[in-house]
Amino acid sequence: MSVVQENACYVSSQLDRLQQQHPRSDETLYSAKDAPEGHFQRLQQVVHSISVTSKTQPLLSADRLADLLSDPVCSSSPSNVVATTGAEDHVSDQLWLVAGKAAVQTSGMVMHTLLKHTIRIHNEIHYWDEILGSVWYSGMYAAQTSPVRLWHWTREIYTTPLDHQHSSESLSRSMAARWACFYQIARQSISESPARWSLSVPIRSSRSEARKKRDRLLAMKDISTSSLGLLMEVWHSFHADASISSESVFSGGKWQDIVYRTIALTEAILQHGVDQSDAPSFEQQVFTTIEKDITSLETQRNGFSPTAESVRLIERLVRVLRATLPDYEATITNHIEINGRPNGVIRYWLPVMAALFSSSASLRFILLRQDEILQWIMNIGSTIIDFGQNWVLDPIHKLIGTIRHDEKSEIAIMSKDSLVADRASLERMVIDFVRDRPDLSPGSMVAEDAMAITNAVREGDLTPVLKAYERDLRAPFKGTVRGDLIRALLIQIQKTKVDVEIAISGINALLKSQELVFGFVGLTPGILVSYSSLRWLFGAFGSRRGLQRGKRQSDLRRGLRNASRILTSASTENGVASFKDSGRLICEAENLLQKVQLVLGGVQYREFREDIQDLLDVQSGIEKQLRVVERMRWTYCH
Repeated sequence: MSVVQENACYVSSQLDRLQQQHPRSDETLYSAKDAPEGHFQRLQQVVHSISVTSKTQPLLSADRLADLLSDPVCSSSPSNVVATTGAEDHVSDQLWLVAGKAAVQTSGMVMHTLLKHTIRIHNEIHYWDEILGSVWYSGMYAAQTSPVRLWHWTREIYTTPLDHQHSSESLSRSMAARWACFYQIARQSISESPARWSLSVPIRSSRSEARKKRDRLLAMKDISTSSLGLLMEVWHSFHADASISSESVFSGGKWQDIVYRTIALTEAILQHGVDQSDAPSFEQQVFTTIEKDITSLETQRNGFSPTAESVRLIERLVRVLRATLPDYEATITNHIEINGRPNGVIRYWLPVMAALFSSSASLRFILLRQDEILQWIMNIGSTIIDFGQNWVLDPIHKLIGTIRHDEKSEIAIMSKDSLVADRASLERMVIDFVRDRPDLSPGSMVAEDAMAITNAVREGDLTPVLKAYERDLRAPFKGTVRGDLIRALLIQIQKTKVDVEIAISGINALLKSQELVFGFVGLTPGILVSYSSLRWLFGAFGSRRGLQRGKRQSDLRRGLRNASRILTSASTENGVASFKDSGRLICEAENLLQKVQLVLGGVQYREFREDIQDLLDVQSGIEKQLRVVERMRWTYCH
């Protein structure tokens, strides 16, 4: 989808409306004997072939359109069509429709070319801005271009003495004499200006060269944007208004004048787009050329029939497509290459030479440490595999087991039967201790007493043991010899162990209740590391389609900011932006359309295209355009 294609489709539909206004009864004004068989049908086929019927339909190539316009049916009217006036008018109308739609296609090609070159020029200007914005980059550029500068300087010094001598003396001078003269001049130059060889001089020279090239590119960009504004302005003349839609007949002259002006403007832009130094002089030259062309048309119109006039326009379009447009593209491309960034050989000869000179040392290092490097690679691979197994796959398996209540995956910090066994042991120890102490259990202990002691122990009550323990502490030696003191102490240790296990069992129950939470917590680090690594890999080596959505959103905000900046700083006349600023706005709108295709959905993208058309409506005034930008900002950037 493109701004050019959308507007071309709209203009083509306007021309189709003119065709529909033509009464079909004209076809009955001539019979088969009045016109060659298939002549009118062939014209209809050409009209359909060069029509832009869809906003997503690409424009025809220059060669294809030129071949269609070179068809004999478009070159001249059939000789026997003049048998009836209706037949001649009908064919003339169809030829004018061919000229109009071909003019739309041709001007659309020129606009595509201008957009492409303007974006390229913008990138080259950005490169020079970076060079001029940093002394470090300027020094790098001076080092990159030093061989070229040394070659030009050497050639200049070597050819200077030859220019001051007569041609006969120059021819008779031997090679040794030339080199001696070159050495003398070089030595004199160094001795007269030692500062010339300082480090700052090449940097200053490089910055001056970069500044000149940037200024030339800025002038080229202004001319290209002015051309875009002029072409879009003449396209707006085709919009449905009172001058066209209210015409009651197909052969009304105003829309034909617009077609003629479109063709003349396209020719003038291609002719003067490369030989002007700034946008104002370019616009003035284009307007002068168009006025001369229109004046010439007015003086010659009485000598040509409408059919011959449309045929002449078609022939002019064929010349534009076959000669003028290719020459313009070649010239502007050559200018960009001359004033743009140096080629890859100049920019990268330093790292390439450094890599070549260090290649032997690098190979020697690799050969000497081949086993270590292989071991490093194997360790890295095994580390990645272990990380995925231990921190990604295993936590996922455990998490799935937790969700399914798999007993093997349950979190446990103690055995299930440990507390039961220790508590039973404590109960037996207390019962045996009480049974072995006559003072604690006079007579034989019945089952009810044993059950009561067991229940008390389960509740944590060791009163019989503690009483015996307190009594033995009065005579510790005697209690120790008898063994009751030690037994009481060991029972209390067992009681402490049981209390600890009870506390641990409570913690274990709490962990089991939050088992799913801990499963996600254990899985999170592995997932985050894996996601970050995959995102980096896809960003470095992948298509980046799904990973640049946030960047596209940021680009959308930046594009709307640039559009607002263009409008607020635009030079105006009666509240309307100049052609140069209108062209800059078209370039920014084109960038916005290309960036929002991934961000916005189908309905929103359609609405966005409507807002773009409102934004490019220059005749509405800058105030309305700024309101459109504000509407787009709060609609699509929040």
